[in-house]
Amino acid sequence: MDPAERESLVLEAAIGLMSDTRPDEVTMAAIAQRASMSKRTLYALYGSREELLGACLQQMGKSLFRPLRPDERDASLEDRLRILLTLNPSMENPQAPLEMLRAVIAEARSYPQLACSLGKNGPGQVVDLLCRELTAAAAAGDIALSPEDIPGAAELLLDMVMGNTIACLLDPDRMLRLPAERAARRDRAIAIFLNGVRPRGD
Repeated sequence: MDPAERESLVLEAAIGLMSDTRPDEVTMAAIAQRASMSKRTLYALYGSREELLGACLQQMGKSLFRPLRPDERDASLEDRLRILLTLNPSMENPQAPLEMLRAVIAEARSYPQLACSLGKNGPGQVVDLLCRELTAAAAAGDIALSPEDIPGAAELLLDMVMGNTIACLLDPDRMLRLPAERAARRDRAIAIFLNGVRPRGD
């Protein structure tokens, strides 16, 4: 097994364990057992549990959403935002990000760096993609946003699409599990957002 394949297997095991068990049960020993590897192999890849979970966050952030493909660049702004804000359908467990968030919050006091990396490697990646599209749209005159307002607008749009995360953490039944439900919320959010940032006529 080459190093990249071994690392992928470890991350998959850690993310799966995070989805299936309590945060305090996601130990290096448990991850090693689930990945059918030794703890020594894990520590050869990652210096600490915090580093490993940080890599999980980064991997999960990349798998949640995808950037635009070259053939999608000429789509309308609404369609480009729709693509960027669509959960990757290949995700086997859409609830895994919520469980990872729950685990990070539970350990934020002990592992503050891990909590900080959540924003950067989770929602932060999507916000960066949205900022690029909104910047291009503002330059083209499709929306009326100043450069300094674009990061906040991108975060606002993501919040509108994803909903109240705290409420979902407290009551998992509030999470939209069906793709059709998530798509409907996404489309409503994009329509409301664009209605608020389109240029107004005199």
